[in-house]
Amino acid sequence: MAKDVVSDFPQRMPVLSPDEPGVDQVVRKIDCNQRRCFLVRMSQKTYDYLCLRLGNSHKADCWLSSRIEEVDTLPDRTVEAYLRIMVRYLSGSAGR
Repeated sequence: MAKDVVSDFPQRMPVLSPDEPGVDQVVRKIDCNQRRCFLVRMSQKTYDYLCLRLGNSHKADCWLSSRIEEVDTLPDRTVEAYLRIMVRYLSGSAGR
């Protein structure tokens, strides 16, 4: 489990929350190209699925970082929407 990074990030850091509020959540700090960093918040269930699907938590974090870096120059809402789409795509629920 990640240490609490909430106190370690600047005020301007966008928060991405691809899941519904009110459930057990995991918070991951994702740095992108030394320009921006993101605080990604998702349900524990989604993060556990990413870890299982991709191999481990390090690979899940790298996957999140890669997906965010693909669109990190776009507005925060666009990055958030893209991340949601990619998580759904990885889980196989896209197009269903």
